[in-house]
Order: sequence, then structure tokens, then C-alpha cells
Amino acid sequence: MSNKTKQKSNRTGEAGSSMVEVVISIMILTVGLVGAAAAITYALEIGSVSRNVTSAKSVVVASIEEVEALRNARRLEYKQIANVGGVNNTGSPNPFTGFVTGFQPVSLQPGPDGVNGTSDDLRIAGADGIYGTADDFDDLGQIRSGYARQITISKLTDTLKKIEIKVQYPGRAGKIGEISGVSYLNDETRSNQ
Repeated sequence: MSNKTKQKSNRTGEAGSSMVEVVISIMILTVGLVGAAAAITYALEIGSVSRNVTSAKSVVVASIEEVEALRNARRLEYKQIANVGGVNNTGSPNPFTGFVTGFQPVSLQPGPDGVNGTSDDLRIAGADGIYGTADDFDDLGQIRSGYARQITISKLTDTLKKIEIKVQYPGRAGKIGEISGVSYLNDETRSNQ
């Protein structure tokens, strides 16, 4: 065998990839990376929506528990637990205006009356530090961004009320999601004493 033949046979074993094979490999890798990026983006979006749903559920549960606690602690009488316009303050030592109707921003803390879901939730005492004076103002920084709550109290009988809490939250693709919870409240006070 001559040297030229040996060199030729060695070269055939060392053949590289053609340009077409390289381009096809890069295209396959690109499709895989784009698919992985889309999956990661989708997972992050669903994770964010899941957190918002969990937050909305906690607002629903906390609101229902608060209404029951107001009755149990006798901060409000059963007849006072109603929406604005339906409150019976007759003979009650603490007048109450009622829960606001319609969707309202969810405040991070209650206003001066100490009850979430009322018209004074965003109210802050002005420079004089006294509520109910001309310098009071609404602190929009107290709003839980993107969330709104509606409290609907329906009298079913003289001794039973239906409490429905609906919460709107930031949903997927810029849409607004909504979750609701229902509880029933009777006129019996329960306490842990």
C-alpha cells in the first residue's frame, strides 16, 4: 500500500459534519430552548395566579371569621350585622353603619371603627390625630393592590343570616378572577369562655 492510499483511508475516518448538519442541529436546539422558555414563562404566570388565589381565599376566610367574631365578642349585636341601610342600632351601645355594598378595595387594616369592609377602612386621622374632624383623609396606600371585596348579608329568618364574601383578584393574562365564600350566622353568641 502506498503512502497516498494510507493517508486517504485515514482521512475518511476523520470526516466532520457538513454545514447542513450543523444548521439542522442548531435549529433543533433553538426549538428546544424556545419550548423550555415558554414552559418556564407559563409556570411563572400560573405560580403568580396561584398566589393571588391563595391571598383571595385568605381574605374570604378572614372576613367570614371576623363577622362571627364581632358577634361572639359582642362588639356588634346580631341585629347590627347587616349591609349599609339594613342595620338595626335600636338599644345598641355601639352604633354601627353597616358593611358597604358592592365591591370595595381591600384595606390592609380596618378604619377607626375596627371593622373591615366598612366605609371608613382607608380613613386616617389628620394632623390633629382625632377621627371625625375636617383634616381626616383616605390613605390609598392602605389598599391591597388589585383586590376588591364585596360583603353581602342576607336575612333568611329572624334568627339566621347568610354571609357571602366575594373577592376579586388579579387573574391570568390581565383578567380579573373572583372567588366567593358563604357562611351562615345565627343569633346565638358563642365564646371560648
